[in-house]
Amino acid sequence: MLLSMLLMISFSMLLQHSYIDRMVKQKLTLVQNQCNILGNQILVNQFTMDAIRSNLNVQIDQLANVWEGRILVIDSNYKILKDTYTIDQNNYIIYDEAVKVMRGEKDSNIRLVDDYAEVIIPIVSSEKVVNGIMIATVSLHDIEDTNEYIGEQMNILLLLFLMLAFLCAYIVSKMAMSGVYKLNGQIRNMNEGHIEKLEVQSKYREYVELTDRFNVLLDKMQVLEESRQEFVSNVSHELKTPITSMKVLADSLLLQEEAPAEMYREFMSDMVEEIDRESKIINDLLTLVKMDKKAAELNIAPVNINALLELLLKRIKPIAAKRNIDVVFESFREVVGEIDEVKLTLAFSNLIENAVKYNNEGGSVYVSLNSDHKFFYVKVQDTGVGIPEDCQSQVFERFYRVDKARSRETGGTGLGLAITRNAVLKHKGAIKLYSKPGEGTTFTVRIPLKYVV
Repeated sequence: MLLSMLLMISFSMLLQHSYIDRMVKQKLTLVQNQCNILGNQILVNQFTMDAIRSNLNVQIDQLANVWEGRILVIDSNYKILKDTYTIDQNNYIIYDEAVKVMRGEKDSNIRLVDDYAEVIIPIVSSEKVVNGIMIATVSLHDIEDTNEYIGEQMNILLLLFLMLAFLCAYIVSKMAMSGVYKLNGQIRNMNEGHIEKLEVQSKYREYVELTDRFNVLLDKMQVLEESRQEFVSNVSHELKTPITSMKVLADSLLLQEEAPAEMYREFMSDMVEEIDRESKIINDLLTLVKMDKKAAELNIAPVNINALLELLLKRIKPIAAKRNIDVVFESFREVVGEIDEVKLTLAFSNLIENAVKYNNEGGSVYVSLNSDHKFFYVKVQDTGVGIPEDCQSQVFERFYRVDKARSRETGGTGLGLAITRNAVLKHKGAIKLYSKPGEGTTFTVRIPLKYVV
């Protein structure tokens, strides 16, 4: 509305100003033409203004009355031969603009003063000689009156237009906002706990797109909520399982009044294993919580990746040797990257340990390191059991296990790959999985050489 009003006012003022300028120009052109006609008659009468030639005097007086102004006729000696006011008649005039026109320096001169216009016209003979001049002062009151009338009419039209524009804007806004009101009502119902997809029938494409995008967001939120509930359920189950096992073992010992020492040692050993398992689950959960924090800072420093991987492999080789698993490390070049050594050590350690845990007896693990000008790449490949294709998209989820029985046998918590993925993403990197059941699994990690905040 404000923009429309400003545009209309500006347009009306411009139109009115242009119209008044045109009217002034037309009137001054008419004055010049009539003065030229009178000038020709004055030349014919040889500047004689006596009573015998009174018809010329009458014409000049009538024209001055029509213009509501004053006319001066001046000869080449600058003598005022005719003054319709009779104030300066027979006197002489020394006026800069008049002198310039008389000398031929200017064809004519027009000057606007308040509500009057002054026009100086030369009286030129057929030989193009200036024999005198006429000075006509013309009233512009009629144009001012017309200007006021036009202004009043335009104000009325402007007011009517604004009222109509306001009415149209109100109706259009009501129609346009109806979809917003419906969306608002449905979102209010959602806030009250009625979770359902938005359905807004609207002819406006923007509302349809907004509804679709909101529904996509709602689907993601529901998936996230289901994931959260599943995560809580899994955490509860994983934490409860060792406690249940310990309680069963303890109850079994209590029910036997004189249990042998060997049974006590066996049961206590099992309880220690369950406590270690519980401790590992809690430590992994705390690690995930720390990584999930947005404000969690990385202790970035230049680290020799070759040395880091060699140290990890040195620690894992004794475990691999027990199952006759051959561990091979291949480095194509010396690599130094800006990383958080603790977090990436944990990530690479989880990948290499999994490659050993889920490998076959007498299998092999191949670890390679390479880099280009921007990234370094770590590949961990094993000849183990592999991962089914329908499970590959879920292996990075928390507590997800492909083979739950085997995971428990190997002491896994189901959090290792989630921790690994989180650590890689914190470094602005990426991790990919390639696997075929029975043929083994390959994890490829890409990390920027220089950490960018």
